[in-house]
Amino acid sequence: DAAYDELDPQVKDALLLAKRNITSFHEKEKATGFVDAEQSGVIRGQKLLPLKRVGLYVPGGTAAYPSTLLMSALPAKIAGVKEVIMVTPPQRNGINPSVLAAAKIAGVDAIYQVGGAQAIAALAYGTESIPAVDKIIGPGN
Repeated sequence: DAAYDELDPQVKDALLLAKRNITSFHEKEKATGFVDAEQSGVIRGQKLLPLKRVGLYVPGGTAAYPSTLLMSALPAKIAGVKEVIMVTPPQRNGINPSVLAAAKIAGVDAIYQVGGAQAIAALAYGTESIPAVDKIIGPGN
């Protein structure tokens, strides 16, 4: 909350505009599934259910990537994912304020300062403090 409140107003406005644009796009592609009975005695369909929990990897080396966070967390929330967990490498001065503000804007549920392969493993398998997730999203290979 403090990072959001103290963020440069121009940066905050840019993040909020990005949220509006990302949200309006992904709301349009949201699928609802279907049920039909075109043939006598045959019922068919598709039921779409959101994942319970996704993990979001946000790089944090020499540059901050609030856009990565918004473009990953917002579609998950729109799809109905119940919990978005973010991991980002620890930094000497803490997490970049624009990334923290973007996390608040996107509705991220928990943030852990861990990076690299160990962060991906923690999300995949869970640890004492980091819950396992159903899917891991983020940039890179």
